[in-house]
Amino acid sequence: MNRIKILAGLVAGAALGFVLGSSNSFTARASDLAGFQPERAFTVIGTETEKVKRWEPGTLICFKGEKVKITVINKIKSDPASHGFTIVEYNVKEEIKRGESKTVEFTADKAGLFTIVCHLHPSHVGAQLLVLSH
Repeated sequence: MNRIKILAGLVAGAALGFVLGSSNSFTARASDLAGFQPERAFTVIGTETEKVKRWEPGTLICFKGEKVKITVINKIKSDPASHGFTIVEYNVKEEIKRGESKTVEFTADKAGLFTIVCHLHPSHVGAQLLVLSH
């Protein structure tokens, strides 16, 4: 029991030292952050369950101003072998063949809810992108 109390005290002391600005802490200055652009990365996988094809996760959420990087992997086993991944408002339009992956990147400069569609087969493989304002 005493070992647990001692360990808890050491952890609490280290945390307090970090918060109070011990010599091991890092202090960011505005100049250190100049030009910094937050980035949001996603991996989206094309799946199929009971003949329903979709991108998973079905909803991607980011903030306006973030750089968005989406890796899209097509693991849909049934035909057709290729599916599209399109976000019209961000000029994203890719075709991903079965077993392949592609990465798209853009800056989320518009807030709102945007539809992600398969431009090759609009009736399936949908998702959405939600861009939140700060």
